[in-house]
Amino acid sequence: MTRYAIIVDLNRCTGCMTCVLACKEENDTGPGVWWNKILEIESEDLDNINYVRYACMHCDSPPCVDACPEGAISRRPDGIVLIDQEKCKAHGECAGACPYGVIEINPGQGYFSEKKKTIEKTAPDFQRHLPGKASKCTLCVHRIDRGKDPACVAGCPSKALIFGDLDDPNSKIREKLRKAGPLLGQKKANPKVFYIISGSLFYLIENSVKRDLRAGASLDRPLYLLNRYNCK
Repeated sequence: MTRYAIIVDLNRCTGCMTCVLACKEENDTGPGVWWNKILEIESEDLDNINYVRYACMHCDSPPCVDACPEGAISRRPDGIVLIDQEKCKAHGECAGACPYGVIEINPGQGYFSEKKKTIEKTAPDFQRHLPGKASKCTLCVHRIDRGKDPACVAGCPSKALIFGDLDDPNSKIREKLRKAGPLLGQKKANPKVFYIISGSLFYLIENSVKRDLRAGASLDRPLYLLNRYNCK
């Protein structure tokens, strides 16, 4: 059975944000909606700045699925977690249940309202985002189903993102998996995005994410496109 996952090698990430822009261009998300984000972690102790690509973790045990009262969120056999916007009634329980704060609410206004309406009539389904409905990274399922990598992976100039099938013993992601680990593993959501990162920095990143979530990032204030944390 296929199980898709991504490894983020923070030793290679330069914070160039190409993955962020590739996702935005590919999926044409609305104003203020960023399915891919870059967290900037500044540490006096480590005397450096690190960049962290951050998006939906496509968990094996996704809390958002059980939290949705409409049954609008599902996990495919290959591990990709998707939101059915037709079923979504915008209750917001999914956003509150997500331990990573990555579910966003589509805005009611587009970038160019009149022009946008014309474009949407001919746009592919993956670029149609219903106002007021929950949305998040789809792992570019429309590309994967055609044998392509997600846009963020394909666009990364530093090759910091490794995409593949965890069940393929010969895949590059399996080769790198022993060096990687998940964020917030204690939440027991079994995420399928892993990070190659030093132990001390791992702790700083997890604390930064927790701090943002406590501030309400999971629903009212989504994690910013580029958040800067000063970790002393």
